[in-house]
Amino acid sequence: MLAERPLSQYVMNSAYRTLQVLLSFSAPPHRFSLAEVTARMELEKNQVYRSLKTLEEAGFLRVEGDGRFALTAILSVLNAASANGQQVSLVDVAGPHMDRLLTQTQESLNLFVLAGDSAVCVDRRDSPQLVRLNSVLGLSVPLHAGACPKAILAYLPQAEQERVLARLDTYPRYTDKTVMQAQVLRLELLRIRERGYSTSDEDVDASARGVGAPIFDHSGSVVGGISLGGPSFRVDDATLEHFGELIVQGARAISRQLGYPG
Repeated sequence: MLAERPLSQYVMNSAYRTLQVLLSFSAPPHRFSLAEVTARMELEKNQVYRSLKTLEEAGFLRVEGDGRFALTAILSVLNAASANGQQVSLVDVAGPHMDRLLTQTQESLNLFVLAGDSAVCVDRRDSPQLVRLNSVLGLSVPLHAGACPKAILAYLPQAEQERVLARLDTYPRYTDKTVMQAQVLRLELLRIRERGYSTSDEDVDASARGVGAPIFDHSGSVVGGISLGGPSFRVDDATLEHFGELIVQGARAISRQLGYPG
C-alpha cells in the first residue's frame, strides 16, 4: 500500500505510485496479476494498470504466459550498481569471461539481459582492432534478429516465443537478410536449440557476422545472452563455427556461476 505520509511538492505522484508498484514485487511469489497488485496496493485498478504497463514498457516487468507480471533481469543492472561487491550480479559474473573471450578472439563481445519482449545491452568489450563492431550500452532491441536476441528468444517458453513471432511485422527489417517470416524464424529457433548457439549473418548489419548463446539463472530460466562477432571479411564460416563453440562455453560458465544446474 502507498505510504500515507505527505509527499514533497517536488514529487511526481504518478512516478511515485509506479515505483511503489515495482517495490510490491519484492514480496513472494514475485509475480502477480493486475487484480492481485490492485488488492495489495489498495489503489484504483486503472491506476495500477497504467503503472504496470509503464514498468513493462520500461523493461522492468514482463507479462508471463498466464497473464501475471514478473520482474525482468534488467534489475540486475541496478543491483550491480548498488551491491558494492556484496551480491552477485550478471554483469559482475560475466565480466571475467568476456575479458577471456576478448583475449582469445580479439573480437567484440556484448552482454544482454532479457527485459520484457526486448534485450538490453548491459555490458560490452570492444575489439582492439581498427575495424570492429560497436554497440551501445542501454540499447534495447527486439528479439527477432541479432545473435543475442535470437539466442534468448530460442529458449523462451513457447507461448512467449509465439507472442514475439506474432508481432514480427511491427519489428524493424535491418537488412535484406533479416528474417520477417514467422515460420522461417521458428525453424531457425529450432536449429539454435539443437546446436546451443545462434548466428547473426548480416541480419542486423550488412557487414557483420557473429554468434550468441543464452544465459540461464538458478531456476533454469533464460535471463540474457552473450555474443561475439566481427566484420564479415574477418569472420568466415570456419571462424563463425569456432566462435560458436567458444560462446557456448562462456555462456555455460556464466550460467553455472548464477546457479544454473544444467
